[in-house]
Amino acid sequence: MKRKDLIAKIADSHERYQWQEDKTGILIRDAKFETITHFTFAALRRLTFKQIQAACVQGKDVDHVSRVTGYFSKISQWNKGKQAELKDRHRVTVGGDDDGVR
Repeated sequence: MKRKDLIAKIADSHERYQWQEDKTGILIRDAKFETITHFTFAALRRLTFKQIQAACVQGKDVDHVSRVTGYFSKISQWNKGKQAELKDRHRVTVGGDDDGVR
């Protein structure tokens, strides 16, 4: 991606991303996840904007999914009571020799 194209995309992101250039590359700050990522100019030339976004979130943009009665749903869309129920659940492993369950 060219430098001017990246800066244009950052400007279109409505203040989610801020950037600062240094001698070796560009620092990009992601305000949503409070991360700062440095990209060298060589790396920027070979990356797409989606790849740059993925690197900026540093694995923090994760949806947890649960299967309830055969249907999958995002936990983030559950109400507060259902999310509290999930936190209170006890997880056990059944079937091993050392688990104490027979």
